[in-house]
Amino acid sequence: MTGETLLRLALVPAAVWLASLAARRWGHAVSGYLGGMPLIGGPITLFLALDLGSAFAAKSALFTLAAVVGQGAHLMTLTWVGQRRGWAAALAGGWAGFLAAALLVSLLPLTLALAAALAVGSLAAAWRWLPRVSGTVPPPSIPPMELRLRLLAAFALAGLILWSAPVFGPAVSGILLSLPVTGSIMPPFTLALYGPQALVRLTRGFVVGLTGFSAFFLVVAATLVPLGISRAFLLAVVAALAAVYCTNRLVSRRRT
Repeated sequence: MTGETLLRLALVPAAVWLASLAARRWGHAVSGYLGGMPLIGGPITLFLALDLGSAFAAKSALFTLAAVVGQGAHLMTLTWVGQRRGWAAALAGGWAGFLAAALLVSLLPLTLALAAALAVGSLAAAWRWLPRVSGTVPPPSIPPMELRLRLLAAFALAGLILWSAPVFGPAVSGILLSLPVTGSIMPPFTLALYGPQALVRLTRGFVVGLTGFSAFFLVVAATLVPLGISRAFLLAVVAALAAVYCTNRLVSRRRT
């Protein structure tokens, strides 16, 4: 393994670590915003573009965008099960929801319009049917074990995708990029330590963050081949930040 590969692998958990520090300071909802953003998938897709070409990375981004429907199913199932059961049952339910939705996506004849519609529809459904927020909860402290698991999972996913992409192709890579990695670490700890209402705040924050995730991969899938790597990823980052900002403003106004 070369030094460049190690550096790439290290950049992914470094982004997760910085997001975790921000979440510790600003609360469960902000933790969800950052957990839903493409902090893992974005850098890995950039590495795929550099190593395997723009066409490969654009197709991978198309499947990542469509697989957001799996993340929506994961969040809804996990949160509703978590209102009545413990973290293990909630996590198992969430993964069952993701795998069922991801399998459906893998069988569809995807276009950019269909992938975008699946992503938007799944996030709208998740926001509509997630439990409502009530009461107050203490801010997250992020135990050391949770932080270690976040970093280890991010590192492992980055290594798996960079290794498997040339072998299994862009469709498998794209679906792997949409695996709910932070969504499988942060919610169980939140439920166990702070209770069901904190879990609701977190997962609703995830939905807001996933609007940025979706915008990022929509722009990458649409512009990577015609515009090139630098401009496409710059536009994708701007689109992700704008999507989260606008969604957060909309949510805040509706609450008011």
